[in-house]
Amino acid sequence: MEKEFDRSSFVSILFKLMLPVIFQNLISTVVSMADVFMLSHASQTALSAASLAGQITFVLTLFYLGLSTGASVLTAQYWGKTDIRHIRQVQGLALRYSCMISFLFFLAALLMPETLMGIFTRDVQLIRYGMGYLRFVSISYLMTGISQMILAVMKSIEQTKLSAQISTVCLLSNIALNAVSIFVLYPGKPYEALCGVALSTSFARIIEVCLCLICLKKGKGIPLSARDIQCSDTLIRKNFMKCILPVQANYLIWGCATAAISAILGHMSSDMVAANSLTVSLRNLVIVGCSGLGTAGSILTGKLLGRNDFDNARWVGKRIFISSLLLGDVSGILLLFLYLPCRAIVPLEETAEELFWGMVMINSVYCIGKSFNSSMVGGIFCAGGDTRFGLVCDAVSMWCIILPAGCLAAFVWHWPPLFVYAILCMDEFIKLPFVIHRFRQYKWLKNLTADLSGRDDKCSK
Repeated sequence: MEKEFDRSSFVSILFKLMLPVIFQNLISTVVSMADVFMLSHASQTALSAASLAGQITFVLTLFYLGLSTGASVLTAQYWGKTDIRHIRQVQGLALRYSCMISFLFFLAALLMPETLMGIFTRDVQLIRYGMGYLRFVSISYLMTGISQMILAVMKSIEQTKLSAQISTVCLLSNIALNAVSIFVLYPGKPYEALCGVALSTSFARIIEVCLCLICLKKGKGIPLSARDIQCSDTLIRKNFMKCILPVQANYLIWGCATAAISAILGHMSSDMVAANSLTVSLRNLVIVGCSGLGTAGSILTGKLLGRNDFDNARWVGKRIFISSLLLGDVSGILLLFLYLPCRAIVPLEETAEELFWGMVMINSVYCIGKSFNSSMVGGIFCAGGDTRFGLVCDAVSMWCIILPAGCLAAFVWHWPPLFVYAILCMDEFIKLPFVIHRFRQYKWLKNLTADLSGRDDKCSK
């Protein structure tokens, strides 16, 4: 019999769930920051070009997130039933779709990089630098499509430590190879250094795939075969698509809006791109705790909802509600404290330096809304299956309000850059009152176990 939830141990349980997630996110963020710092020493143009070209990788990552989420949900269900045969089929199906999408992005980056860069900027030099970066980094797309699906399945069968170890080796290898490219092989040659960084990313992803395959060969994880990848089981495919479509739509709507914001900044000036790239890296560092809180809240709330313990689930939701606001305040203050040491390390041109301080100020407030919304919409609401609300929120706030207003402010009204940037950062606060109202409706208090079990039974026939 399951042990009854003890409210007095809430804090210790929450931290146990949060810390592993925070550590993994922290490693990933530190790697991104290291890339920014090292590229800034190559040249501001290299930094800006990498930031804009990286939006292509970002959009591809959105597809990986949707596919890995669908795979994780189904494999977790089958893992509970020790149904390895169906887990292999789900893993194979996820790999098939991810490899198809990765191949399309690989071809686009390899054959039409100028067109892709033209989406984000009109600056001829940025386009030239970005073209070189995209051609070399395109190899990593093929590798990531394989590794991300395998790692997602590893996590869902409780091999989170192994997954984190593989990811950490890949990320640290990336940092080391980038440092060699920038400071050893091509010092004073920003274009060559940027291409070296892109190639380093591809090598790191090759290492990641090799480690994944070695682990599978040694029986750590779910075995992989060509037959599983070719699997066309109708029920498996139908349930897989049911899992991924809502969350995939949300990721794409939010992610494409984020890429559109980068395009607006890119068309304004390279100084805006450089300052934003550095600011976002710092912001991602200070909000790792917020993402950990959202994940922990989702796990804990989902467990209680699965037991029909709605009273304790509501109680936990209220504690996450308050904690997310406090954590957002702490994150914003920490961001302000990091400004000076960051400014001392990273060389920026005068205009970019002024923009950087203004962006840090704006993002110190943004952290509050980001912490709250990610913990509620991406954590508590998802635990009860309330995913459509997040989809509507992002679609309306980003595409109907923020992007049109940002374009008007930048290109029609010609407002000062920081005013435009402030508008582009308002989405979290536009959503905030609606998220609070949704939370108080308690429509997220749903037990989805019966529905999931029903689908499981159909798949296992």
